[in-house]
Amino acid sequence: MHKRALASASRAFAALQRWWGSLALRTQFTLAAAVVLLGGMAAIGLWVADRVGRAVTFNTAAAVALYMESSVAPLLQELQASDRLTQGTQERLDELLGQPAIGEHILSMRIWRLDGTVVYSKWKELIGTQFPLSSSFRLATAGELAIDFAGPAENEDGRERALAPDLIEIYAPVRETHSRRVIAVAEFYAAAKKLRTDVRSEVASSWLIVGHVTLYMMAALWGIVARGSRTIDDQRAQLKERIGLLQSLLAQNEDLRVRLQRSNATAADANEQFLRRIGADLHDGPAQLLSYTLLRLHKLAPLVETSGSEKERHELLLIRESLGDTLREVRSISEGLALPELGPIALREVIELAISSHERITSTRVSRRLEDLPEETPQSLKICVYRLVQEGLTNAFRHADGKGQEVSARGIQMLEVCVSDCGPGFATAGPAGQGLGLAGLRARIEAIGGRLEVNSRLGHGTHIAASFDLGKVRHAEVLIS
Repeated sequence: MHKRALASASRAFAALQRWWGSLALRTQFTLAAAVVLLGGMAAIGLWVADRVGRAVTFNTAAAVALYMESSVAPLLQELQASDRLTQGTQERLDELLGQPAIGEHILSMRIWRLDGTVVYSKWKELIGTQFPLSSSFRLATAGELAIDFAGPAENEDGRERALAPDLIEIYAPVRETHSRRVIAVAEFYAAAKKLRTDVRSEVASSWLIVGHVTLYMMAALWGIVARGSRTIDDQRAQLKERIGLLQSLLAQNEDLRVRLQRSNATAADANEQFLRRIGADLHDGPAQLLSYTLLRLHKLAPLVETSGSEKERHELLLIRESLGDTLREVRSISEGLALPELGPIALREVIELAISSHERITSTRVSRRLEDLPEETPQSLKICVYRLVQEGLTNAFRHADGKGQEVSARGIQMLEVCVSDCGPGFATAGPAGQGLGLAGLRARIEAIGGRLEVNSRLGHGTHIAASFDLGKVRHAEVLIS
């Protein structure tokens, strides 16, 4: 049951959030401001009303106390030495209470000793009677003015209630003239109807003022927020328009990027076919002619050795050696330009094939660190990696004499291939490498979403690194195809 209640409350709260989010800014502000301002002003209004009621009541009591101090207290000074009032004093108090100006406001008056014994009352039979001490009476004996709206009828105020059912009781301390010591308590009964009417009137006036101030505040704040809301709506419309334009530009940019990738890939494939054609032409043309020339010189050698001079034999030997070196160089170039079949082999074997080919041609040693390589990779990636290793090692042999040649590769999803050497290095701002060249290699790598970095300083060797996100490589291959 508890879980069901929590689930129901959660759904209700979620629905409230959705409803609140669907409202306009000015509507949200109007509701929130109404709750906050009305709640705050209600609290302030209640407090002000209470203070106003207390003030009106206290002013009435203060007026009665002032009358007591000026007219009644002087007649009661004889209580300093006596426990009762003389007949003459009681008659003078009757005269004061019977005056029309006083009788309109004060219905009855009692004088009490500090022990709660009545020493004067409009009803003479109450004189000498002792009643229980109330909290208001105790405040008066302590020297404070006490006010009390009469509650349920009690024995001591039954006669006063016959005069007016709604009474207010005012307890005022009677002080000794010289020492200000409290010697008695004067209790005045006044009709509370007029006082309550005055209090309600003042409270209504205070509520009216608070209400007007609240309305003015809400109107002013709503005007400010409405203006801000219109500005926000205009800016939101402009922002949507700009976002739409930006999305269009991004779509065009993506289309241009795909076209550029396709163009780079097409150029790389065309360059690869061109290199293969050159390699084939070198192999089938100049290499064959050089081989045929060496063969003819080989047949000519016995004639020169038998009938020719020493100088002629030496020249023939130099020509044969020079043509042999040229033939090997042409075959090496031809083999480097033409790619081996990479389709059925894994990436690790592609790298090993490039390294072994370089070692065979240059008779140098290459260190390798091949770790955690993927088994299946796109053909375009294999070609990029093969050309990277080939170009890097060729540059290492050409510019660093093969010192510190090393190839490293690792990564299943994020592939990193590095070729480094310990040669003299070069300025990366200038031209670097021959053959394919690093610029063409960079274009090929970026065409499939990879990135090439070349770090080299004079005297500190060269480090060529390419990184490939295989997910992007496959995506690029799909786009290009």
